[in-house]
Amino acid sequence: MATKIKIVTTGDFLEITPEGVIDMATSRQLLVDIAKADRHPVDFDLLIDFRDTQWRMSTFDLYQLASELFAHGDTFRRKVALLVHEGATFDAAAFLETCSHNRGFSVDAFTDFESAMRWFLIPEDV
Repeated sequence: MATKIKIVTTGDFLEITPEGVIDMATSRQLLVDIAKADRHPVDFDLLIDFRDTQWRMSTFDLYQLASELFAHGDTFRRKVALLVHEGATFDAAAFLETCSHNRGFSVDAFTDFESAMRWFLIPEDV
């Protein structure tokens, strides 16, 4: 069975102020706009690649971004992979993964691209 995956990098949606601070309100809306596509419900899985950002995102920052996706839960019922660096960023993403699972969303954190791709290919009923 074919799997459609949309890959989004932080450069596509993170809005940084001149002071070097992440503008979370604008960033959340940009992420939703990019991920939503033109059809409802979305018929693709979503990989969000946080590895290229030079700004440290806190647990709260990641949670805010994901909360925006959850606010559109009827749209984002497919798999969402968070691709992050090991360490504090992965810990924050793993926390977000747990919160997402508790809300019934299929969000998982990964530190390598290949593992995320393999996860997308696993049937959801397994």
